Amino acid sequence: MIMLRQFTATVYVVHDEKVLLIRHRKLNKWLPPGGHLEDGELPHEAAMREAYEETGLTLSLLLQENLWIDRWNARILPRPYLCLLEEIPSIGSEPTHQHIDMIFVAQVDKGCSLEPCGTELARWFSWEEVACLAPDGDIFVETQETIRCLLRGCSFLENAPVLDN
Repeated sequence: MIMLRQFTATVYVVHDEKVLLIRHRKLNKWLPPGGHLEDGELPHEAAMREAYEETGLTLSLLLQENLWIDRWNARILPRPYLCLLEEIPSIGSEPTHQHIDMIFVAQVDKGCSLEPCGTELARWFSWEEVACLAPDGDIFVETQETIRCLLRGCSFLENAPVLDN
């Protein structure tokens, strides 16, 4: 039997050595904003839309490209920072399936408020706070590892060009 697979996009929003996480109601875990791609939507567009819907924040993607092409017949799409194949257990009437998750990194647009709106379940976390969350209890291990890399182990944030809206 072929496993049902769905495309999703996620965005880690970083600012001043902190990351924005949302308490996911169904899973009861801290996660970055994200969700399913809509018909005709590109992955980076979905990530930005989901972040805005879930937090009210407008963002600029941090880019990590090997080659820039912008021609009449072909152009680059923002490359995800990370892609994951995620196992999603059945919840209610939804069967077990997989998410092909394209994960981006962004910063809040200059001049915008850093306070998420629309939910009381979003907040900024330092690495020390994320490290204190119970792995696979309060947060998925892969989420914790990605945040560790972004906030503690990678030079990506220091050197990445920005794609403004």
